[in-house]
Amino acid sequence: MRVAIECAGFTAGEADQLRRAMATFKHTGGVSKFGEKLIQGMVDNGYDREFAERTFRQLEGFGSYGFPESHAASFALIAYASSWIKCWHPDVFCAALLNAQPMGFYAPAQIVRDAVEHGVEIRPVCVNSSRWDCTLEPRDADDG
Repeated sequence: MRVAIECAGFTAGEADQLRRAMATFKHTGGVSKFGEKLIQGMVDNGYDREFAERTFRQLEGFGSYGFPESHAASFALIAYASSWIKCWHPDVFCAALLNAQPMGFYAPAQIVRDAVEHGVEIRPVCVNSSRWDCTLEPRDADDG
């Protein structure tokens, strides 16, 4: 957006439209409609035409893959961290997911069922000791 505003004379609204076109990775060609305005705006502001065209090609290329790729990298990190926690600390993973409800794809009953299948002890609600959020409790001495 900054390049479009500073170098090509776009208004903030036009730059936002360009940003949206770059973010709409499902519909290719959305960035192309800004090409002539961006290139001519850069030329009018003293930039070499060849440089302006290269700049636009870079923006256009980013619009083809950059937005979903950057989100994929972020999602991959979250998926990896979640998998690691679920594998090594299934009790922590279950409590955190339940405390984050309502959200996500799985219902609380499914989260609890999966935790039990992975060896997590789920205790019933107790009016004397339960808290609002799900908490981890130490095992009783006789539990081993």
